[in-house]
Amino acid sequence: MNMKLEMKIFKYALYITVIFFNISCTEIDNETHSEVFGLPHVAIEMRESDFADLKKNALLNEYAAITIERGGIKESGKIRRRGNSSRALPKPSFHIKTDGGDWHYVASNIDKSYCKEVFANIAFEKFGGFLVQKTEFVALSINNIYQGLYISREPIDEKFFQRRSIGINSLYRIRYGGMFTFKDGHNSAVDFEKLVPQSSVNYDDLNTLISALDKNDSEKIKNILNIENAAKYSFISSVIGNFDGITNNIHIYNAKKDNKFRIIPYDLDLTFWTINKFENGLLERAEDIYLSEYGLKREQCIDSTSRYIGSLVGVLDSLKNKISQAYENDPYLQGENLDWHISQIKRRISR
Repeated sequence: MNMKLEMKIFKYALYITVIFFNISCTEIDNETHSEVFGLPHVAIEMRESDFADLKKNALLNEYAAITIERGGIKESGKIRRRGNSSRALPKPSFHIKTDGGDWHYVASNIDKSYCKEVFANIAFEKFGGFLVQKTEFVALSINNIYQGLYISREPIDEKFFQRRSIGINSLYRIRYGGMFTFKDGHNSAVDFEKLVPQSSVNYDDLNTLISALDKNDSEKIKNILNIENAAKYSFISSVIGNFDGITNNIHIYNAKKDNKFRIIPYDLDLTFWTINKFENGLLERAEDIYLSEYGLKREQCIDSTSRYIGSLVGVLDSLKNKISQAYENDPYLQGENLDWHISQIKRRISR
């Protein structure tokens, strides 16, 4: 690494550290309130030295002990930073573990509206019938100091399915740049991380799907892939510009009830951009089979999807009203205009 690059990295790291230690935060009195700024209150208590380490060491993956109170229930747990590239951004996101399970508290550094992920999940669930993560806006405090508006989000793991009484054979997450193909040197064990069962390195079911996709064997694809689920994921992703959910972020599970794969949308803050058609080796095949089965044209599906999502515009106003107080008091969002950010989403879904 050359000297100039090293200096740039050092200066940026110093800049982020200065931001953490100089942002002015609102103090909350010692009595724990169930709501703060009109949102459910997540109150975390931890040693000040651990909190200082958590703020300044963005890449630290070590957990620190905490107590956490939410919904009137107080329990012990542990906390660490979460995220990949987002760790370099000013407002930290957290991964919290308790006996009740893991939970994410997401700082929406890129999406300043704070509504894209929640709104996109609503679109996927209502229009496509997708399983989606439970998300909730919360006001988060650490040691009685308000840290800002956060999105509370459940991880997609084994407990995600247990809460919904859904049996699964396997669960995979596509790694950045991954594709559903063996062509051009792609390998399933490299392109995908197996999440369930974690102890298994057997990728046989996924390999069977990828082989059928590579051969464009429609009958075999239909036997191991829920075509409607995959095609609708493609149509909705095209309409909302979900470019970060094609060769990244996709979670795909194999259901015990029919031994077919289905997609779960994930990490939808980079949505509502330009309408586009995406390919990853699976989506385009699913679209072709779906359109052929129902005698439809792609333009018809994109149009009906666009109209439905456009009809949800009132939901955005409800989300905006819900978070407005917490947004205005968030120390990391000073100077941001929530109305303007929401208007940009509306502009994109009204095209």
